[in-house]
Amino acid sequence: MKKNERYYQEYMTHRHVSRRGLFRAFMTASRKAAPPPADLPAWPLPPGAITTAQFFSRCDKCQRCIQACSMGILLARHEGFPQLAIEYASCDGCGKCIQACSTGALQPQQPVDTGLRPFFNAACVNPVKGCRLCVDSCPTQACSMGDKGLPVVDFNACTGCGACLVQCDNGAVALNEAAGQQAIPAHGAGAS
Repeated sequence: MKKNERYYQEYMTHRHVSRRGLFRAFMTASRKAAPPPADLPAWPLPPGAITTAQFFSRCDKCQRCIQACSMGILLARHEGFPQLAIEYASCDGCGKCIQACSTGALQPQQPVDTGLRPFFNAACVNPVKGCRLCVDSCPTQACSMGDKGLPVVDFNACTGCGACLVQCDNGAVALNEAAGQQAIPAHGAGAS
């Protein structure tokens, strides 16, 4: 994740910025982030998105979902389509974005699921005794400490909210598409 001026503007405009999160953002800004693997989607869709092709054919770029997001994690891409951005805040699963969608591109879910799942890398503080921030911050208790002292995730319990990513001080968490979901096209179908 490239932490540039836009990142910090979004971070600062979010109404739930914690002192800890702000400090962590400034402290980790100079770290070099590895580029994401080429097979990952270019950008994640909002929670409740129907299949990718149907989403892009139904979404009229009205941006009501973006305006309804109380956490401020839905952004407009340059094409006008909404993008889920969990870099600076997690999804609380309120479903307001889904309720605001009048085209049916976003469908009600119970519980609300972003379709993303966390994956942990070797950047964890200590493989013998982890910091547990991801475990303690998980609202569904999907994260736990594994036998080797590294976090593990119960993908069935996880809703992809991103709390573990937001809380991780070491960049050890990446959110990727859940297995079985379709890849998101780089420019979106019907992009103008």
